[in-house]
Amino acid sequence: MSDTADDRRRSLLLWGGVFGFGLGALVDVMVFHQVFQTHHLLSGFYDPLTYDGLRTNVMFDGLFSFGMLAIMGVGMAMLWRTANRATRPLSSLVVGGGTLVGAGVFNVFDGVVDHYLLGLHDVVHGTEAYNPHWVVVSLLMLGAGFLVLRLAERREGPTAATEEATE
Repeated sequence: MSDTADDRRRSLLLWGGVFGFGLGALVDVMVFHQVFQTHHLLSGFYDPLTYDGLRTNVMFDGLFSFGMLAIMGVGMAMLWRTANRATRPLSSLVVGGGTLVGAGVFNVFDGVVDHYLLGLHDVVHGTEAYNPHWVVVSLLMLGAGFLVLRLAERREGPTAATEEATE
């Protein structure tokens, strides 16, 4: 099995993205579900302004968080595996960019699928007014991840072709 610089970069990007997807979800739960309490996972179905509705939403928020921790764990384990197999230094910019892309993908998915298609919840209980803003900020996060990846590419230069020519 080959282990070129392109293979390592793809691995960093993939597993950084998986880690970022879970991280983006956990930050969402901590900030919007727990601290600000503007929405919960299923607040479109269970009214969080009632005691039973809040209890149900908090339980599903917790189960969701557990699932996202598992996704983060897989991403981190595979990043660790990639780092341990590397014979040369790996790019932290690629990992950081992949993490931002993963978090952006989660938030775009959440904004489009959860808010609009499935109607699971809105950014703020009872109003769709902030849903477009959520998607815009999510797209900006995704774009920031791609900018970091572009920066990594410029700093590191061409990867596999240069490396294989010098070996």
